[in-house]
Amino acid sequence: MNIITRAINILTKPKSEWAVIDSEPATVGGLFTGYAMILALLPLAGTLLAAVIAMGQYAGLGMSFFIVTGVVGYVIGLGILYLMGIIANALAGSFDGTKSDISAMKLVVYSATPMWIAGFFGFIPGISILISLAGFAYAAYLLYLGAIQVMKIPEGKAIGFTAVVIIIWIILSIVIGGMIVGALILSMVGGAAMSGAYYN
Repeated sequence: MNIITRAINILTKPKSEWAVIDSEPATVGGLFTGYAMILALLPLAGTLLAAVIAMGQYAGLGMSFFIVTGVVGYVIGLGILYLMGIIANALAGSFDGTKSDISAMKLVVYSATPMWIAGFFGFIPGISILISLAGFAYAAYLLYLGAIQVMKIPEGKAIGFTAVVIIIWIILSIVIGGMIVGALILSMVGGAAMSGAYYN
């Protein structure tokens, strides 16, 4: 199934699509190169569009700043996604689910679809935050449905599983992403300041 069809199906008819996903063969590499790495480019594109639109406000930073931070965010996001697959698999047994590396990777990769799509619209002022929140909420719903279907977690425990996974995902994104991007921003801004001082 091509990437566009899969993305549309998981968004519009998630219950039946999770059943299809559950039965189809997959590899971790295929899930990332054939799906995650492609759709994860959408937030990067949204970031660059936002930079172009607001460049007048941030002229001192330069376009290279936004390109570098966007690419770093892209790589970090994929790394956290992979880590979340490992964590979801480790947690499955605690919620009476079936542990499976591939099933756990399917779960987190396809559940992230609405977040990637919402991330593209980060260039729209005023409503970008609302769109991101909607994407995150729908991703949590997909994770809940997928936990039941692909990880075989009982419906009564799927909410708890989803909550734990989401909380860990948020913490990792804030801590790891914030530290790395923050360090990058400080180094780039500091370097620019030093260059300006040198030429002055």
